[in-house]
Amino acid sequence: MDGAVPRDTLPGVAVADAAVRAPQHFSPPLAPAAPPATNRVESFAGGPWALPWSPTACATARAAVREVLPQWHLSDLVPTAELLVSELVSNALRHASGPLRLTLERVSSVRCLVSDGSCEPPRRTDAGCEDEHGRGLALVDALAARWGFEYGPVGKTVWCELPTGSAPEGDESAREADREYGTE
Repeated sequence: MDGAVPRDTLPGVAVADAAVRAPQHFSPPLAPAAPPATNRVESFAGGPWALPWSPTACATARAAVREVLPQWHLSDLVPTAELLVSELVSNALRHASGPLRLTLERVSSVRCLVSDGSCEPPRRTDAGCEDEHGRGLALVDALAARWGFEYGPVGKTVWCELPTGSAPEGDESAREADREYGTE
């Protein structure tokens, strides 16, 4: 034997296969519709949603993105946001501990936040061409305008931002922030 572990005996494979065969249906609570036209800075949030500590968490997070972003008239961001949220959630499942939560925020950008119970910071790795893991944060880094993490009272929150192309009506300070970070 060459020391390789057969794929079907790796931890979590049976759980992941079961999750793929029987996906969970998810209806997140309704988020505010389109941001109203105002002269003051407002933030719009969806969630937080508690995610199950299982491979179904990624599907649940993607469903929340598909539900909320169109309500904010940001349907064009759904595919990228789904991918990035899946990466952040799967990293939490692989490297952290519970509880697991997703929050979506909108001011001048869309911010996707995934919180877990671990204080271990996210760590980007250099995956080799034959490696099956280790590319998630590189993907987040390549597709998000910005990303990072913050410590909370319990654990941490890893976040990424996607530029929307415009701030809500009347939100000049958010436009200034977009210019400052090069996302406008």
